[in-house]
Amino acid sequence: MSNWIEVLAEQAKQHGQKAVADKLGLSRTTISQVINRKYPGDLARVQALVEGAYMDKAVACPVLGCLPLNECLIHQANKRTTGSPIRIKLYRACRSGCPNSLYHPGSESPPALPTTRHYDAQGVIRRLTRQADGDKAVLIDLLKAELLALGTKHNRHLKQEPQS
Repeated sequence: MSNWIEVLAEQAKQHGQKAVADKLGLSRTTISQVINRKYPGDLARVQALVEGAYMDKAVACPVLGCLPLNECLIHQANKRTTGSPIRIKLYRACRSGCPNSLYHPGSESPPALPTTRHYDAQGVIRRLTRQADGDKAVLIDLLKAELLALGTKHNRHLKQEPQS
């Protein structure tokens, strides 16, 4: 088990999954799935939140100075700029080239965290099989959903390629 997952599990055991979920801005379900190694979502983002909140990983924010990584990610996701000059400064900094930002300058949404360039079909099958927990009907539904998502990504990629 990864070190950060062990830290997450220990925090959930000590303080409860609800308290940990609230602190990280995640759901209790997400916390449970990550601890049980069944979370199908963006583990890199959850890892960054855990490292910032519980493992003292910090970044240098151009607006707030030294800041826990999890707080940096929360500020990046904030779309509200009304009512606070600090929020406006953070919003602008996060979208104008801050080295810690997941946003590209001028972008309204962060890109996905870097992933591998190839599609790991065997890895996906293993993950979906674990998620199905022996239920073949659930596995079939998960595989259908994965295939539909893959088809959508493929079609989007085809639209982006220059036509020759």
